[in-house]
Amino acid sequence: MKVLLDTHTVLWFINGDSQISVKAKRIIEDKGNEVLMSAISLFEISIKLKLTKIILRKPLAEVFDDIRSAGIAILPIHNKHLLEYQNLSLNVEHRDPFDRLIISTAISEQAAIVSVDKQFDHYQSLVEILW
Repeated sequence: MKVLLDTHTVLWFINGDSQISVKAKRIIEDKGNEVLMSAISLFEISIKLKLTKIILRKPLAEVFDDIRSAGIAILPIHNKHLLEYQNLSLNVEHRDPFDRLIISTAISEQAAIVSVDKQFDHYQSLVEILW
C-alpha cells in the first residue's frame, strides 16, 4: 500500500508520541508499504518551529535523519502535485495550504493519507484517509 503521511503523523511517529494510533503506527512500520511524506511537511515543520508553534525534542537536523532512518521517503513537490492543487475545489471550511498540497499530492500519487485531522474528511470522495 502507498501512503502519504500528514505532518503531525510524521512528528508523532518519530517522537514516539502516544497520540499516534496503533493502526497508523502499524502502517508506517509495515515494510510492505511505501511510506511517503511531502517535502511541504518539512517546510511546515520548519515554519512552525521558527514561530514556536511546535517544540521538538531534538534538533531539526536530527529529526530529518530520524525520518530517513524510519524508511519514510521524502517526496519532492512535482508539477503534477501543483496542477492537482489547482484542480482541488476550494472548501471554505478548509483553506490550509499545507494540508491542501498534501491532499493534492496524495491524489496525484494515488496514495492514501495517514492523518487524524478531521478537515481531511472533506476530501474522502477523492482520497482514502486512514487513522
